[in-house]
Amino acid sequence: MLLKAMVPTVKELWAQAILPYNLPITILLGLVVVFWLLTLLGAVSADADVEISPDDLDGEISDIGDIPAAMLRAVNAGFVPLTVVLTILILMMWIISILLNFYFNPGHSNWLALGIFATAFAFGILATKLITQPLVPFMRRLKEAEDAAPVIGEVGIVRSIQLDSIFGQVEVARPDGAPALLNARLGIASEPVPRGTSVAIISFDETSGIYLVRALPPIPAID
Repeated sequence: MLLKAMVPTVKELWAQAILPYNLPITILLGLVVVFWLLTLLGAVSADADVEISPDDLDGEISDIGDIPAAMLRAVNAGFVPLTVVLTILILMMWIISILLNFYFNPGHSNWLALGIFATAFAFGILATKLITQPLVPFMRRLKEAEDAAPVIGEVGIVRSIQLDSIFGQVEVARPDGAPALLNARLGIASEPVPRGTSVAIISFDETSGIYLVRALPPIPAID
């Protein structure tokens, strides 16, 4: 009975969540929930996710400042997608802030609530670091797989409306990671081919970043 009395009910948690000093973090958590619901429903593209690479973080440290850059590194934002990091951080801060205010701020002191918010932020950073740390090796391998250049001789599919000697894009599947979308061209004497045509990668021009491909003959249907 004592343990049950110490555990806040849903009604008590909601009352804490909408108190003036907890309301901002509650609103942020609500926005996070809406974002992930829209993502699951397909209303938000995965390409809309904001990512910060370690190289960008090091290169722009003079622009964002030492303290923000150090905080981003502390929560693995250079390796784990920023939306995931912010989701975990906001959730942890909300939980810590609600519980600490429930148990230690029954008088609803704004000054005490401010100290609790600072504590929630510090422990939220620590919790986010611990939770995202196991994801770092996986995200590194995934990023390396996505950055790996397609091997000459691989087969891809035309994804642009058509592919010719002037314009075109080809998608090449990878064993690990997302498919690669390449800027590709046919030889000058080649006839344009439509979307969905299979092509073979012949060579790569490092100067232009364009792949030279040739169309593969269609596979005859088996009667």
